[in-house]
Amino acid sequence: MEEVGTRSQVEQTTLDNNAATSGLKPPTEISSSIKASQIVDYVFWIMVAIVLLRFAFKLIGANSHNAFVTLIYNATAPVVDIFRGIVGDVVSGTMVIEFSSLIAIIILWLIYKAVLRLISIIK
Repeated sequence: MEEVGTRSQVEQTTLDNNAATSGLKPPTEISSSIKASQIVDYVFWIMVAIVLLRFAFKLIGANSHNAFVTLIYNATAPVVDIFRGIVGDVVSGTMVIEFSSLIAIIILWLIYKAVLRLISIIK
């Protein structure tokens, strides 16, 4: 039984030495950068989904007095209002093609890519 214990220690030492010489990072470092990337992904896709909902609601002329529609409009206002006025909106009755929402999505995507690149550089 001692041989098995000794062999596993030798194998572990060999694995550690191989990892050190090959330049591989320990699993804890890899998992922390992967977790950071996953959090950034999650936050980005939630933000984009909400802004897309806003764009869709404006496009179909959703009732702005509805509580859910109002919630979406209020949640996305800080992000979308920054880009309001760059390009005029197209209005037809109650339907609006809100270009500021589309610009916000493009800017969010650029920020998302920059943050992911920063995470890959830092690790």
